Amino acid sequence: MGETVLVTGGCGFIGSNLLNWATGAFPECKFVNLDNLGYAANPMNVHEAASRPNYVFTHQDLRDYDGLLAVVREHNPDLVIHLAAETHVDRSIKSPRNFVDTNVVGTFNLLEACRTAWGDDKADKVFHHVSTDEVYGSLGDQGAFTETTPYDPSSPYSATKAASDHLVNAYCHTFGLTTKTTNCSNNYGP
Repeated sequence: MGETVLVTGGCGFIGSNLLNWATGAFPECKFVNLDNLGYAANPMNVHEAASRPNYVFTHQDLRDYDGLLAVVREHNPDLVIHLAAETHVDRSIKSPRNFVDTNVVGTFNLLEACRTAWGDDKADKVFHHVSTDEVYGSLGDQGAFTETTPYDPSSPYSATKAASDHLVNAYCHTFGLTTKTTNCSNNYGP
């Protein structure tokens, strides 16, 4: 079998669409779906992926470092696509602690688990962190954000995503992890 890809939040909207497509498009690769099956997850969303032999599901919470480390050691992913997060601005205002615990501490736990498990083999591994355009604040008169737009988070949600972006960047510069961060706008679809 080819490369192993670990997708966090794979039972959510973006993750499930990615897994349903990728498991069919890349049958030589193994895809590990790590999800805690929270409020935004639906295991039925990955019905196509789950029917394929290159798909594995693991029920795991980002806040559990030891559990994450065990998963990363077991599957030794070549690529991590980190989609899992607490989302929705309104929910972050009502319950900011959950957002800090998952989006900041959970991202730290995943980064640290990868750094520890990968050790000297990290040069051939990639950590792709999927973030949000909310980290840039309100769109304003410019009409567009760029990669050089300064961060200006305005809610607990956007602040936790900005913090996790900075952690990913720090792990790249401090520990030599190969990282990518993308900032999505609002997503929609079936």
